[in-house]
Amino acid sequence: MLEVLTTCLALANCAPTTLNLTSIPADLPTTVAEAEKRLRKDVLDYAQLYMGLPYRYGGTSPVSGFDCSGFTSYIMAHFKVSISRSSRDQEGQGEKIDLNEAQPGDLLFFRRSANSRVFHVAMVYSNDQDGLKFIHSCCSKGIAIDNLKESSYWNAKSVSARRIVHKADLVSLYGPQIMQVAPAPTATQVVTAQLEEKIEPIGLIAGIETRCFAAGPNR
Repeated sequence: MLEVLTTCLALANCAPTTLNLTSIPADLPTTVAEAEKRLRKDVLDYAQLYMGLPYRYGGTSPVSGFDCSGFTSYIMAHFKVSISRSSRDQEGQGEKIDLNEAQPGDLLFFRRSANSRVFHVAMVYSNDQDGLKFIHSCCSKGIAIDNLKESSYWNAKSVSARRIVHKADLVSLYGPQIMQVAPAPTATQVVTAQLEEKIEPIGLIAGIETRCFAAGPNR
């Protein structure tokens, strides 16, 4: 036990090598995973504000209306993520992923055949047992949400997915604290863990299970 306490005191006196996460405002994420989850939710919430807005070829703003790539680039720019203006150029950015890995906020690219050029881009809305849903600006409905497996038109196309948000984008948006590792355990936490490892499980003595019996009529 003396050796354990000595080790704990030494750890407690070490200079901290990580950011003090208690100094971070409560409304900011403190890990990359939290930041990515926050961004995905915020992107979808913002995109849905424009549901029903009419399609406009070449449109890049809510005032004029959006075409497909104008919509995706406008939404991502709101969150300091810069992507190209055209769907074909956007298809060359980020990291290619499998469709079953696509998450909200990732981009979908549509071709009329596997060897043809990209003609449409959309943003993943959800990807679960109900199908791959996406929000996009399309000629017939404007800003709308469609389900890939329920749409004979979109399901007949060749579809690929890309993840365009990088860690650098998350740091720019939420701050450098998301890249920090968790603080080292305190001396008390270390001692507690050491003691818990030495305690015999209660209820097993010499291989015989002990049972509690209530005495009398109040059992």
